[in-house]
Amino acid sequence: MSDVAQIAKSPPRYILMAQRLVAEITEGRHPVGSLLPTEATLCTQYGVSRHTVREAIREVQALGLVARRQGVGTRVISLTPSRGYSHMLASVDDLLRFATGTRLVHVTSEEVVADTELAAAGQFQPGQKLIRFEALRVPSNDIEAPPLAWTELYVIDTYAGIRDDIGVKEGAVGWQIEQRYGVRIMEIQQEINAVAVGEALASRVQVPADSPALRVERWYIGDDGQVFEYAVSVNPENRYSFSMRLTRDMAG
Repeated sequence: MSDVAQIAKSPPRYILMAQRLVAEITEGRHPVGSLLPTEATLCTQYGVSRHTVREAIREVQALGLVARRQGVGTRVISLTPSRGYSHMLASVDDLLRFATGTRLVHVTSEEVVADTELAAAGQFQPGQKLIRFEALRVPSNDIEAPPLAWTELYVIDTYAGIRDDIGVKEGAVGWQIEQRYGVRIMEIQQEINAVAVGEALASRVQVPADSPALRVERWYIGDDGQVFEYAVSVNPENRYSFSMRLTRDMAG
């Protein structure tokens, strides 16, 4: 088993705890103005150390949901993240779950063949048959809301049947492919760049032309070591963010 696969099965405990706290807050179990349980109570409730509790609360605080005050405690200040659509990443599985609660709308698709430029960008073979999709990602519970992102993605034609799921099921397309075909995602490569939203795209994502955005490229690699999906998304300012924590390997 590869290191990536092992990591994907074992997110840090503070991330898991933070995700549960976020869910409890957004579901209203901790109303605005209320205090979260004390660190000691949370340690007992979750069966974790005080360090884990503090790291988890730090993640929740970074989303703008709580505020900490010495001698008072951790108070809930919002039921919704203040930075748009935000997600904490610690593993491949976390990244696959990042789109939970969202879906793709206005989906178009076409069969294409990778030319030299697309093959290089997507890490495909020149001449490889692909299915190209274009869509907008929106919250599942409010599909009329301003789009969280515009996305363009390419899937190898082996998985062309995914057309039946895209736009119908919520979540990341890579996860949908895993579920439909049983393929195992062993690695996800990601590159993020700051860009300005072009005039043609601005009206679709409902922002002024030249507004700042994040351009995210992802390459999904299967257990055969080959890219089976290449995705590009443009995420307008304040509608999407993610946080990740890097730790040093002390064994090295």
